[in-house]
Amino acid sequence: MDGGRRSREGGEDALPVVWLVEDSALERERARRVLEGHCVLEAFAEGPTMLEKLALGARPALVLLDLNLPGISGIELLRFLRAQLDAAELPVLMLTVAGSKADVVESLLAGANDYVTKPYDPSELIARVTSQLRTQQLHQRLQHAEEGFRRLAAHLPDVVARFDRQHRHTFVSPSIQRFTTEPVEHFLGKTNAELGMPAERVHQWDAAIDEAFTGREVSIEFELPGLEGRRVMESRLLPERDARGNVLSVLSIARDVTDERMRAEYERHLIGIVSHDLKNPLAAILMQASVGLRRAREDAGTRDILERIRRTATRATGLVSDLLDFTRTRLGGGLPLVMSHQDLRDVVSQVLEESRNARPDRRLRWEVEGETGLVADGERLAQLATNLLANALQYSPPESEVRVRLEGLPEAVVLTVHNEGAPIPAEVLARLFEPFQRASAEQDRSGRNVGLGLYIVHQIARAHGGQVMVRSSHEEGTTFVVKLPRVREPASR
Repeated sequence: MDGGRRSREGGEDALPVVWLVEDSALERERARRVLEGHCVLEAFAEGPTMLEKLALGARPALVLLDLNLPGISGIELLRFLRAQLDAAELPVLMLTVAGSKADVVESLLAGANDYVTKPYDPSELIARVTSQLRTQQLHQRLQHAEEGFRRLAAHLPDVVARFDRQHRHTFVSPSIQRFTTEPVEHFLGKTNAELGMPAERVHQWDAAIDEAFTGREVSIEFELPGLEGRRVMESRLLPERDARGNVLSVLSIARDVTDERMRAEYERHLIGIVSHDLKNPLAAILMQASVGLRRAREDAGTRDILERIRRTATRATGLVSDLLDFTRTRLGGGLPLVMSHQDLRDVVSQVLEESRNARPDRRLRWEVEGETGLVADGERLAQLATNLLANALQYSPPESEVRVRLEGLPEAVVLTVHNEGAPIPAEVLARLFEPFQRASAEQDRSGRNVGLGLYIVHQIARAHGGQVMVRSSHEEGTTFVVKLPRVREPASR
């Protein structure tokens, strides 16, 4: 392995190379016998010969260094080695004289990794050598992994940084220069405060780094002054652990989301503007259709045309309402609630009556049990029930029954809507309450569903402090369950 390993008979099985600096030929031979099979031992009678080979580029996995050497002493040789290579790069095991505590202390202070006193016990020498070789092997693996990480980070468009527990930058990828005029060296060893970051932003970063050091992944968004103006960056802070799971450092991977945020913001505003501007003409169409229906009592043909107009305008109004609600939640405003005491029985009864009038061909079963009063936004709960019922009617056979049940529990009211349609596929079920998802892969026959209905249901339940769940199978059909607490302070999120 690298310069510190030598293949045994040219095969894949390799033993680490250990250098022994020992002036006694007898001790050199003894060490060779003891360590046979554990390493490849190369012996030197004096320090200068070993240093000459080291200067030519050879590198052992471990050096066994006798303290008492002629000419250059073992301590002097150790200090010279440490001036060139640290203890992790080239471990040194000192061979000291038994009973000389001062020699042991001096050796360790000079940079020895460990020591063995002579005359040594063979098993102790093997154990200490093996321990140092294992540590060196781990160090080399980590070194190779770090080199691979740095090569990868150097080619990423994202800004990669590493922080220690004092919040100092210990690594920054070259991509930082795409956003600032400062070289990588400008950041190394400095905290964000020392780099001149505003105090509020420093607090944001410090809190995120501290949380990542507890073992949690953290995401933050911040602005970075760039060569082409300020850029919006999104960073994930990841704890880096050792083999035992201890967090050693925090890795930050920041990507430029400026264009993405601008595009999404534009799309959300566009949806909001279009939806809002459509509401007024749709309201006018509905009003005129209602007036026309009252006046054309005897003209069946005219009433049929006006009824079609009214149904189409009603569906369009529902679509616009869903788009407005989607825009509100995406812009961070949440769904506005007007809270008051409501009886959910009355709210759902009204929704069922409207559904029966609109779909006289379908069978609806209605069950109520217990007290169903709660503090809520009645209009929003009507919207929730309407979306669930429309979904059940949409994705169930025309001849089947849709069951709606309301149950009052001590702390909550539970609304259940069940249909006997085909089961929702597992991959769809996992993201059912996300925007623009449908409960089935089949085409929407009515044109009513753009995939926001269940998302709005989830948002309304969440705004009330409740939750919505779904279960679906061939045997039981599909059931949506909404659990709403009886008392909830108004909340937008």
